[in-house]
Amino acid sequence: MAGTKVPPLASSNRRIIPIWVDGFLAVFAGIVCSAPLLLRQPYLYWAAFACGLLLVSFCNHALLPVLVGGSIGKLIGGLRLVRTGDLAKPRLGQATRRWLWGFFYILVTPVLMLADGDIDHLDIAGLRIVRRADLSR
Repeated sequence: MAGTKVPPLASSNRRIIPIWVDGFLAVFAGIVCSAPLLLRQPYLYWAAFACGLLLVSFCNHALLPVLVGGSIGKLIGGLRLVRTGDLAKPRLGQATRRWLWGFFYILVTPVLMLADGDIDHLDIAGLRIVRRADLSR
């Protein structure tokens, strides 16, 4: 597919719902994984919470896009994660790098908001979030 025109980046407003859906899913998974330990072994609660959250987050943001083209939140929001080179589904390495970059983004965003700066996902790891409707044109 040489010369394929890459659709524009989905707007920030369009990406809000997937962010909340995916975040809620990861936190919920952390709570479910750690709940049995709350009363019996409370010292392990936060470790189990973090493990559950990270496992579901990885599956949702790295494995699922490789298989179906987006996380649960992105699919609900009508978005897809595509390679900028050929508009195909991401490779596992690309999706994993993008997932890891997201943790940096979470840490940096509050600082940038306070400093009136801006940082966007752009095309991290050669991937772009686009509207599903823009892919069918």
